[in-house]
Amino acid sequence: MEIVKDLILLLERNPYSKEIKPLIDKVEASKKVKLSQQLNQLDGIWELRWSSSKAPFLNYNPLLDNLQILETTKNRGINLLKPRGLQSIAGTGITIKLALINDIRVSVTFTGAGIIGPGIFDKKVQMIAKIRKEQKGWLDITYLNENIRICKGDKGTTFALLKRTNNILFDKFKIYMNSICFS
Repeated sequence: MEIVKDLILLLERNPYSKEIKPLIDKVEASKKVKLSQQLNQLDGIWELRWSSSKAPFLNYNPLLDNLQILETTKNRGINLLKPRGLQSIAGTGITIKLALINDIRVSVTFTGAGIIGPGIFDKKVQMIAKIRKEQKGWLDITYLNENIRICKGDKGTTFALLKRTNNILFDKFKIYMNSICFS
C-alpha cells in the first residue's frame, strides 16, 4: 500500500514532520489488526520514530535509540533507551510482561527498571530493580505489518515504530532476558 510506504519513508527521513499524524490517521483507517493472527509480527526490535507525547523519553531523539524489544512467545519485552549507534544492548531499561487481551489490545505490566550494560569477560552487567508497586497499562495496536507498528497507549498517546532487522541485538536481548526476573 502506497500510503504505508510514504509514512515509513517520512518516519525514516523526517520524524519531526507535521505530515506524519495525518498519514498515521489514514494508515490506521486502512486495515484492521487481528493480533490473534498477527502476534508473531510483534516479535523483534521496534524503534520509536514518532509519538504524540510531550515527554522526552516517549519521543524520538536523534541522539538516542528508543527501542521496544518484544518476545511474545515468552510474553516479555523491554523498553530500552541507549546511545544511538552502539551495537551493544547497553542503556537504561524497563522490563515488561505482556498479555494479549483481545485482537487489538495488549496488556503491559512494568516489572523492573535499571541499567543494562555490555558483557564484560562473559559476565552480564545489569542492575535491574523489581518494581514494587505494580505498574500496568495497555496498548491498542491500530496498524501492524512486518515493517511498521502504530499503537495507542492507555493515556491516549499515539506511537509509530519501525521494525529493525538487527537479529544480533535481538539475540543478545533474549540472552539478557533469560537472566532477568519478570514476575
